[in-house]
Amino acid sequence: MDFNKEMNEKDNSDNTNPFEEFLQVKITNDIYKQVFKYSIFPKIIHNMDMRIIEANDSAIKEFGYPKSELLRKKLIDLHYKVDQESSTRIGENKEQKKNLTVEKKFRRKDGSVFVADVTPCMYIIEDIPVIHVHIQNITERKQGEDKMKKLNNALEAEISKAELNAEQIETKNRELEEFAFVAAHDLKAPVTNLNVLIEMINTHSIYGDKDIELFYKLKNNIEQVYKKVFALNDVINFKTTLNEKKEHLEFKKIFKEVKQSIPDRLKSTNANIDVDFSECSEIEYPPLHLKSILQNLLSNSMKFKSPDRLLKIEVKTRKRNESVYLLIKDNGLGFDAEKHGEKVFGLFKRLHTHEEGVGVGLCIVKSIVETHGGKIEVKSRPNEGALFTIHLNNEKMYKI
Repeated sequence: MDFNKEMNEKDNSDNTNPFEEFLQVKITNDIYKQVFKYSIFPKIIHNMDMRIIEANDSAIKEFGYPKSELLRKKLIDLHYKVDQESSTRIGENKEQKKNLTVEKKFRRKDGSVFVADVTPCMYIIEDIPVIHVHIQNITERKQGEDKMKKLNNALEAEISKAELNAEQIETKNRELEEFAFVAAHDLKAPVTNLNVLIEMINTHSIYGDKDIELFYKLKNNIEQVYKKVFALNDVINFKTTLNEKKEHLEFKKIFKEVKQSIPDRLKSTNANIDVDFSECSEIEYPPLHLKSILQNLLSNSMKFKSPDRLLKIEVKTRKRNESVYLLIKDNGLGFDAEKHGEKVFGLFKRLHTHEEGVGVGLCIVKSIVETHGGKIEVKSRPNEGALFTIHLNNEKMYKI
């Protein structure tokens, strides 16, 4: 390298030392040259006018120029056209006096472009200021980053779409609930009037067996509509309580209150109830909700008891780490849970029609449990009773 010639070309009329941040390098042997020449990374040395005065084998290979041709170029000639516009003389940019790594695009002899991290280091070798440029090809990494960015953007778009759909569904559900509330509320009065009027009709004034038969069919249908409209109002009104605050409750105390609310049913069924809250005696839960769960499931067991045996009901709690479970088991009629397991929790769904009811109790229980992040499951077989397992809180669920 003809450093003296390059130095003579530099006009340094300023009294201050423009190279005060340059490191002094003494070449006493060829170790520096060997490291420079055989580095796996492209390395280029240029003067203060950015004219290339030395390049190692990796740089020659990366850029695809013969060394003699590469040494006739300025570093800016290798920059991709976009980067050429922002490149200036090294000495005029104070920021470039520091050992910074910047990202640049370069163009090879064959026209192909690659992206690289460029680290310029300023040295003074034998009283001559030079810039040693370390170049590391990061094209593959940038392509990976760009691909990841596109995937992230696509994912964010899908998430936004899903959130929008969720908002729309929530709005539709709210509108449906409002419609159901208005419809159920507005139907109460006319249905009540119909029920009263049908009771006022004197059947003796109806002539003919066919007319009497039609009258009783009409009466039965009005009664069914009456029950369902009022049951729907009960469900809607109950759902307005789903945001009630939790309180510290004792299972034993709540269960006692539930039993006191259904004395006639307990007496008529003569049920043998076995209670065990020893494993978990307390819980944080809204009182109204825990009472409703216990009352509905207890009533369900009594309603569908077997006529062939004394009704036995087991009510127990279990705890696995922080997960609280309520188990209610009976030896009643049972049903095919594999076939109708989810159906029993639907609104107005009934598997046994010999008992009065409209099929809202288990639907309410499921709504309560899921509102608090829990889950309800049922195991049952025909004539073998049923086991309801209620996971009451939103902690991790375990098999029990």
